[in-house]
Amino acid sequence: PKATKAFGHKMKGYLTTEAVLHAPESRTSSPVKIPRDDVSLEHIEIKGLYPCAEGAGYAGGIISAAIDGINCMDRIIEKYS
Repeated sequence: PKATKAFGHKMKGYLTTEAVLHAPESRTSSPVKIPRDDVSLEHIEIKGLYPCAEGAGYAGGIISAAIDGINCMDRIIEKYS
């Protein structure tokens, strides 16, 4: 939290009350898989949460992580469009 606030002071627009997406990056593939619906890609219990890419256990490299991120964004766009 302190680092996020400090960075928010340095980079205008980074830290706002309008943000609804937080996407931490892990350095390695996750040994666990966060559950998500096969069709919507949304977490099976937490609505509005879309576990994706390496940290969530759905990718094993930068290309597969990018593709999974695109697939999740496509589902989010479909849901809210």
